[in-house]
Amino acid sequence: MEEFLKKLPKVELHAHLNGSLGIESLRDLAERLYGSTSEEFSQLCQRFIQFDRNSDLDACFKKFSFVHELTSTVEGLRYATELAVRDFDKDNVQYVEIRTTPKANSNYSRRDYLQTVIDAIRTAREKYPRILVKLLPSINRAEPLAAAEETVSLSIEFARSHPDLVLGIDFSGNPGKGRFADFVPILSRARDMGLKLVIHCAEIENPPEVKEMLQFGMSRCGHGTFLDPIDITYLKERNIAIECCLTSNLKSGTVPDLKEHHLKRLMKADAHKVLCTDDSGVFDTTLSKEFLLASEVFGLSRNQCISLTLEAVHHSLANDEERNQMAVKVKDYAASLA
Repeated sequence: MEEFLKKLPKVELHAHLNGSLGIESLRDLAERLYGSTSEEFSQLCQRFIQFDRNSDLDACFKKFSFVHELTSTVEGLRYATELAVRDFDKDNVQYVEIRTTPKANSNYSRRDYLQTVIDAIRTAREKYPRILVKLLPSINRAEPLAAAEETVSLSIEFARSHPDLVLGIDFSGNPGKGRFADFVPILSRARDMGLKLVIHCAEIENPPEVKEMLQFGMSRCGHGTFLDPIDITYLKERNIAIECCLTSNLKSGTVPDLKEHHLKRLMKADAHKVLCTDDSGVFDTTLSKEFLLASEVFGLSRNQCISLTLEAVHHSLANDEERNQMAVKVKDYAASLA
């Protein structure tokens, strides 16, 4: 099963840039920036992926400061983007939608940040031609509304100049901070201008906000850990997929045990769902490993893994031609096993 999943041409729909660098890539990044890696840095890398039983979402978000420091320069950000694409390519991911929050510091503006990521993705396409990469700029709900407004304005601009690359907006960040209602006018503007919306929803238990988000609408639902049966039916009827991140939910403490993961309920309800990594570096996983976990815990067969991959193709934000090409790769692989 492991070899089958590794060779499966997979589709990743929920991946945050700064959380998607594995230890090897972090070391390569540090070596590029600082000339070498020390034993101390190696220990930092190990702590980066270690979680204890009492870990929660707040602890997870604190870990990102480690990578943010490495990507605080144009060179660091550019190379980190290339390395993230390299890591997905190594796992035989044929398509990935990368999310990242534009940041501003003394080295770059939010505009510079997005331009650097876009340029790096273009370069990575030449180095890793098997994988198709798209970009979803993120709104961090913990940041001021002005930052969200700037992100949407830049996203609209870059979607016009790079229509094959910038496809939508991700709404994410610590779900315990910020009020979704405050961001609705900003998100509405993005949608009105043609950007798709992928929203972290029901990541924690907050029924009133979940209802607000569902009524507002989205192209896909991120996590959906605390969706109730009515919510799941609501999304199913509207053909909205729920992005399931097994290892992420377990290590961040929103799911106590994988056997109790909401993927089980989604499968029983025949809801639209996709398997994703969320932050493959932080959680020390790959999309192949997520599929393997699902097969071990929930008994997914090879055919079910192929069906889940085709479902991810269907719910991607790629254009029709790109989706058809992805589906052909998956079906050809399945046919080769017959």
